[in-house]
Amino acid sequence: MKNHRIILTLLIAACSPFTTRPVSGEEAAAEAALQKSVFLIGNSLTWDTVPSQLDGDVQWHVDCGKSLPFIFANPEMPCVKTSTLWPQALREKQYDIVSFQTHYGATLAEDFETISKWIQLQPKAVIVIHTGWAHHEKRAAEYASTETSGKMQHSPAYVGALLAELKKQFPDREFRQTRAIDLLAHIAADIQAGRAPLTDVVDLHRDAIHMKHDSGRYLMHNAMRHALGQPRSNRGFEKLDPNLKTYLDTVLDWLKTQNPK
Repeated sequence: MKNHRIILTLLIAACSPFTTRPVSGEEAAAEAALQKSVFLIGNSLTWDTVPSQLDGDVQWHVDCGKSLPFIFANPEMPCVKTSTLWPQALREKQYDIVSFQTHYGATLAEDFETISKWIQLQPKAVIVIHTGWAHHEKRAAEYASTETSGKMQHSPAYVGALLAELKKQFPDREFRQTRAIDLLAHIAADIQAGRAPLTDVVDLHRDAIHMKHDSGRYLMHNAMRHALGQPRSNRGFEKLDPNLKTYLDTVLDWLKTQNPK
């Protein structure tokens, strides 16, 4: 009888909804990321990361076609009406992560000065630089450029120089980037080598610069999630072609091999 009671107890424990299993370090980190507060500042290329589908406590200030210096100086009427104006957001609340998207029109010095002012309002936040991306016709030339003294370009040289200045100014902060420009360059190389189910990078675009609502936004949404420490998601992208999704997932897997900073 005693043995029967032991077996019954074990069976009940095994079937109990309260039975837990060991949680891996990766799972614990993902769960913690889901609880963080996030604020994003940028234009429609930030909107193409689909902030509303990110996890956690997320707000944004998105103004179409505008650079960071313009948004800093003109915060009153962003094009996305669900925006929380940055003066209210960054002065009244402390976020865990803040994302800034560089764009055409600003210089390196202007981007650095503007982002530095915002960072000072968020003394504990992790900082993400969302690289955005170029007009598709200019993508390859901009990406290859090593020029950093003129206007902003969507290149590793520009982003690297901006991050170097920010790290020098804020040595105790954690900086990350979405590497959106690197993902598109990676895809372009795959296309040239015949490894991608695409004929051109433009296949991910819906116009000269913006991403398609399915494939392109899936890629950029999950690039942002990776930078935020959130697990990959296909929520809202259920109609994406399975073969293309499988390929884009391999591209996103490449992010895991890169230095997050």
